[in-house]
Amino acid sequence: MPRTPEPSPHARRTYARLSSLDLAASAAGPLSLDDLGLDSGGDRVSLAFGTYSREGLAHALKAYGFTRRLEERVGPVELRLSCQDPFLPRITLLSRRYHSPVVDLSLRRAPGSEVGFTHAAAEAPLLYVDSLLLQHPGRPFDWNRPPLPGQLHPGLSLARDLLELLQLMGRRIGAKGVALMPATFAAACVYEPRFTFVDGAAQGHFSALRRAGRGWPRWLLAWAVELGCMRDARGQPALFKPTPMISPLSRRLARRLDTRGWHEARRSQAKQGLSLDEEALQARFPWARMPPGPPPERLVEVLGYDPLAPASPYQDAGELAPAPRRTAATS
Repeated sequence: MPRTPEPSPHARRTYARLSSLDLAASAAGPLSLDDLGLDSGGDRVSLAFGTYSREGLAHALKAYGFTRRLEERVGPVELRLSCQDPFLPRITLLSRRYHSPVVDLSLRRAPGSEVGFTHAAAEAPLLYVDSLLLQHPGRPFDWNRPPLPGQLHPGLSLARDLLELLQLMGRRIGAKGVALMPATFAAACVYEPRFTFVDGAAQGHFSALRRAGRGWPRWLLAWAVELGCMRDARGQPALFKPTPMISPLSRRLARRLDTRGWHEARRSQAKQGLSLDEEALQARFPWARMPPGPPPERLVEVLGYDPLAPASPYQDAGELAPAPRRTAATS
């Protein structure tokens, strides 16, 4: 059965300790200009999902320890909650040191039908993550952690923590699952420990790509997939196609994925024999996006590294913006 992740013991205790009054703290009190959103287009801040005020969110993030872990990386942060519609909130954490967002989330309520569920599950309420950004704007890329497709800055190594908080938020607002659509294969790799593809064939194809890249750095496999350099048995590109992923919060919803059809589709696609087209990767590799200097020695031959070669015409492949309602790569 697809996983229904359990929160950590600390998260469970904190969840139980936080009351509705804690989470709605000061929501009805006097509001500052920042609260009113007058410095950002006139957004008004209300209770997100009828539950969270800005002060309440700040209190919860601190109680879970997320604020401390974030500030250890980027220094002091400022929380902004924008919700012209309380059921379409945007949560942003800005680094005062770097004057840039380090966490940015756009969320909404959605029915199960949006991710492909039918019958009774079509009406199941979901917490849908329209976009998710985690980045360290003050940290450069290096060959120990090169850019992933779609990344402008390195990640924060807080994706697991943030995804756990989203699952707890889903439980708090009565959602039966948390859903999202990864923009890239790299993003799907980040979500996969807690999320499952709603489509069994998509889950199997993802597993086949992961297996084909076993032993490679994750960033290299991500670029090989992004640039169309993975091949199936017929020599055709084995592309990653964004489809919804879900983290069920109820056993009933998890059982919607635990069907013979889902498992048969997964097994069929997972058996694919995929391989890397090294010539295509060398021709398309976006050297202009990479850190200065040579790559690790064990990858020089695979990438065909030549310090005197001109930049690849694919050098801007990672600059493409993610499509709407697909979550960008995070880490």
